[in-house]
Amino acid sequence: MKTEILSQEKEIVEAKAQFTAEEIAKAIDETYKKISREANIKGFRKGKVPRRAIELYFPKETVLAETLEKIIPDAVDKMVEEFELKLIGEPELKPEKIEEGKGYEFTVKFEVTPDIELPDISEIEIEKPIYETTPEMVQARMDSIIDAYSELVPTYEERPLTKEDYASVKFDTIVCHEDGSEEKAEEGRKTEIFLGAPNSRPEVVDAIVGRKPGEKVSVELPLSGEDAKTDHALKSRHEIEILGIMKKKDDELTDEKVKEITGKRIGSIDEFRAEIEKHLKEAGEARSAEAMKDNALFALCDKIEVELPQKLVERQKAAMKKQQEERLKGDDKTSFDEYLEKNGMDREVYDTELDAAARNIVKQALVLEAVADENDIQCTPDDLSKEIASVARRIGVEEKKFQEYVYGDANRLYNIADKLRHRKTLDYLVSAMKVKESAPEKEEKAEEKEGE
Repeated sequence: MKTEILSQEKEIVEAKAQFTAEEIAKAIDETYKKISREANIKGFRKGKVPRRAIELYFPKETVLAETLEKIIPDAVDKMVEEFELKLIGEPELKPEKIEEGKGYEFTVKFEVTPDIELPDISEIEIEKPIYETTPEMVQARMDSIIDAYSELVPTYEERPLTKEDYASVKFDTIVCHEDGSEEKAEEGRKTEIFLGAPNSRPEVVDAIVGRKPGEKVSVELPLSGEDAKTDHALKSRHEIEILGIMKKKDDELTDEKVKEITGKRIGSIDEFRAEIEKHLKEAGEARSAEAMKDNALFALCDKIEVELPQKLVERQKAAMKKQQEERLKGDDKTSFDEYLEKNGMDREVYDTELDAAARNIVKQALVLEAVADENDIQCTPDDLSKEIASVARRIGVEEKKFQEYVYGDANRLYNIADKLRHRKTLDYLVSAMKVKESAPEKEEKAEEKEGE
């Protein structure tokens, strides 16, 4: 088979494959052999059916069509490999029928990723933010740990509750079904609720705030996800009795308290303080490393002009929108239009922002791919084994079982290898660029930066 590129315009490559008459005859013969091995023809064993007998049962057009179905994909795969094409979509071709005794040729159009001309990476300078660990930060972290382990005790106050309070409550849960029937799911359950917690249900908080111990409130909550599917349930009603106002007991930090908190792993306040300081410094270094990777990719993309394939942009937009809709559907059945209205955003603004975000993601992916290809950054089998073991430990799954799970599906294996190559490429960029340390950042500034 002979192949050649006929033309290339932006991301469209047109190529041609040519077969000699001898190659077509050999391909047709292979098809007859395949049919002989698979056909169940009376009087003949499989694999022993002569061509003359096959021709009696299978029309020649069928054999030629099956031959074409074999040689076309093989030829396309060879062209992709030979010309090192990175495809965006499925190849476009309209092959003609083949004929016995004649050569054959077909043309195919490939939509490929654009060529990216990389600048001299070693001349790019990036900032390495330094996150300083202060004594105040260490103390604040210690205080939060102590607070988490502090016991809740009653205050016996009779005042209205505020969002600064812990409420001790007892409640019954009633599930309401589509047919109007009700079923008690829980009865007399006691718990404590911090009314200022960001993850507290606002309906519950609003019902309790302003009420006094001894009062009762009723709260209805819509059901979503699996709860809603079960027995056609529509909502749950919670009959809540406020038992009292609680507060955290002020515990003095002692060596004994440290042993209690750490399961006797740490025996003194000084050791406790040193370990927290060590963890904060490690966290700051990790944040700094991640920030450098982001800075490196942003700096490189800023120096590259590339016309993005619209098909990739549209595909990314569709994936992002689908993820958003699925999150909304899983949370509280909020429709997409309701989400836009709730966030004060109209469809045009959303589409504009979505398009910009999708273009950034596509450009970054293409640039990283170009860097990886140019510098031959690959994932070795050893790299993959280590990554799979690391993921297994992180999610708490037995390594061998997780390895079987990953290697049992080509897409899973590809996704892990692709993410690993992505990380290795970012590491390469940071190592290849000039790095300038920025002024130390306090925790408050770092948090502000994350929120931007």
